[in-house]
Amino acid sequence: MERCTRCEICTDQCRVAEELAGTFKALGDLNRLKIITFLAADTTGTLGVGDLAARLGISQPAVSQHLKTLKSAGLIESRKIGFHVYFTFNRERMSRFREQFDQISTSVLDRCDREFLRAKSPELKNSCVIYHSFTGTTRSVAEKVRDFCGGDLVEVTPKRNYGTFTAYTTGCLRSRNGDLDPIVPDLIDVSPYSLLVIGTPVWAWRSTPAINAAVAALSNSEGKRAVIFATCSGQVGEALTQLRRALEARGVTVIGEVTFTKRDLLDLDRTNDLIRRIISACSAESPDQREMKTMKTPESGEDLS
Repeated sequence: MERCTRCEICTDQCRVAEELAGTFKALGDLNRLKIITFLAADTTGTLGVGDLAARLGISQPAVSQHLKTLKSAGLIESRKIGFHVYFTFNRERMSRFREQFDQISTSVLDRCDREFLRAKSPELKNSCVIYHSFTGTTRSVAEKVRDFCGGDLVEVTPKRNYGTFTAYTTGCLRSRNGDLDPIVPDLIDVSPYSLLVIGTPVWAWRSTPAINAAVAALSNSEGKRAVIFATCSGQVGEALTQLRRALEARGVTVIGEVTFTKRDLLDLDRTNDLIRRIISACSAESPDQREMKTMKTPESGEDLS
């Protein structure tokens, strides 16, 4: 089977779906399902065509045809002893079938959940994920958030890249000092967005110079809301506190903070926690909305302005 080119990133689901289709077709008959049940429950390994025909109450030629279909799909195996042919259940193939079905069903349910949440919280599509990533860890979290919530993705990169050694020396020293690196893009207009999601690695227990510069590069940020996250191998230190204060100085209200350690990155619930905070941010009232409510009379609800 040729590799699928219809998706930006191939998840191999087209090939899996094709394999599943063949298996479902083989199982799409009541008598064949009964044969699978009989063989799965058999512990003797001595069930033949005659035995299965007697249990099913159908002719032996009909049973032979069903067995041929199941064997072609790899669901059963046969062995010949003398003049007799015995059939057994292929547990390895059925385990693979279950794994493939779980893979497809999980993907479908995840997409349904995403679409449901996007419909429930239209502001998710009006969000922007801004991040800096050195090893790719922060990028992985940012892309998961973008894929789930929608919206735009902005990666901030230093104009002068760090190497492994300079990141742990010059980079960490600049982080400790709260320095700003020249970055691309050097201006980030957030006026179209109602929610910002900002992520940073932790360098020397602080946010990186690149993300410090990203906050300084925000344009039209007054009154925006934000959820911030940090990725680290150990302690987050002052990174999120520093990032929150920098955003507040730009008029941004931080309504959620999440930290990811290496162990957390393997935990889907931790990523979902960040997504839940983003959804909560979307459902929360903005300062402008609260101000509008206070300008209405309890009696008529009419705007007094």
